[in-house]
Amino acid sequence: MKYAYCLEMLYDELSFIDRLAEAKKDGIETIEFWDWRNKDLELLKQQLKKLNMHVSNLSGNRNYGMIDPSERKNFLKEVKETGLIAKSLGCHTLMLLVQKLESDNSGKLPAQKLTNQQMEDNIIESGKAVGRLADELNMNIVIEPLNDVLDHPHYFLTSSSTAFKLIKAINHPRVKILYDIYHLAMQGENVLEHIKNNLQHIGYFHVADKPGRNEPGSGEIDYPAIWSLLKKMNYQGIIGFEYMPSNGDSKKAVRATQKIFK
Repeated sequence: MKYAYCLEMLYDELSFIDRLAEAKKDGIETIEFWDWRNKDLELLKQQLKKLNMHVSNLSGNRNYGMIDPSERKNFLKEVKETGLIAKSLGCHTLMLLVQKLESDNSGKLPAQKLTNQQMEDNIIESGKAVGRLADELNMNIVIEPLNDVLDHPHYFLTSSSTAFKLIKAINHPRVKILYDIYHLAMQGENVLEHIKNNLQHIGYFHVADKPGRNEPGSGEIDYPAIWSLLKKMNYQGIIGFEYMPSNGDSKKAVRATQKIFK
């Protein structure tokens, strides 16, 4: 297993560029982040090279989604543009959401009312198109379910069973699920069982504890059991730590994480 830390949520008392050096001091070598548009990309490249750090993942779509066919052309254009940016940073994975998140973090509703089946069909069609784009760019794509009970009202893809059903229908080796354990635990799911039964369809993990979306070990989720399961199943991919440090102490949160995920 390899580990990455989301610097959008850690060391937030510092500028984004300065967070890299602080993360490096804490033993972090791989990072992920969300939008590239609010970053100084040239300075970021220089800092990554200077510190010998790597980017494992970034957000592929911030403006367009997969459920609304009227957005598909712009969605694919956005994903391709972001893919090229990611490759310039040495990053080979994009995380996708099925909808744009509005300013209040709710999922953007489609322009016209659609049935659940229509939205699933649209995700599959967009997913197949993204698979072709992933081949062209030589990249991997991970699609992320989120919770709608607290963080993202109106978000459509909120269950493991639906997510894995859609990935099987997309049927492309470069397109898998970003399994966010916090979000799916917030939905009341048995995440251990879903991981055990579907690991082959998971391309990336996100980790935070419930409630609070803080570091693992701060809440109710049995992360030692999850780590043991992934180790037993010989998971070779990346676990991304995407959490807010409890009490605002990033260093303490990272140390607590490193004790569980050794």
